[in-house]
Amino acid sequence: MLRRAALLAAPLLALSVSCGRDRAPDFWVNGAGVIVATDAPFAHAPGFPARLEDVASVALRYWGGDWSALAGRTITFSSGTTVACDGADRAEGCYDGDVRVSDTDPGVGEVSCVEQTVLVHEIGHAVLGDPLHQDPRWMELEPVAEALAGRVGYARDGEVDCVVAVSVWQHPLGTR
Repeated sequence: MLRRAALLAAPLLALSVSCGRDRAPDFWVNGAGVIVATDAPFAHAPGFPARLEDVASVALRYWGGDWSALAGRTITFSSGTTVACDGADRAEGCYDGDVRVSDTDPGVGEVSCVEQTVLVHEIGHAVLGDPLHQDPRWMELEPVAEALAGRVGYARDGEVDCVVAVSVWQHPLGTR
């Protein structure tokens, strides 16, 4: 089984490196390469790949998608409050064919769990597109928060509560 997984990952690894990504994925989850470019404790906690897979699965179900929306793509966790995104200089996350999320929320600082990143939001873009956030699901993310509640987070000095934060838009972009 491990050999089969390695054989399946090899072409995707070659593709990711050939497409100009900065580095090869650290691990793979259901065909998506994951790059851990942060030292945030949650991203190095035991079981992080399984936790990421669970959060992404919850998000994919919510948005009406499946893992094919992320297959061959990368999900990058980066240090800092922003990530590069099509010229935007203040994005906490981005989907431009690949997913990038920051490890820091401007309101709370470094997040303690993957559920506090904007990953669920960016997976919404991977499934729906919808750059203007016109789909009503952008404003109804409570089921996702409930599905992800009650988990442990990780700080530099040990375990903490993971207070789920889902990125909700209260109105379509450009209407206020």
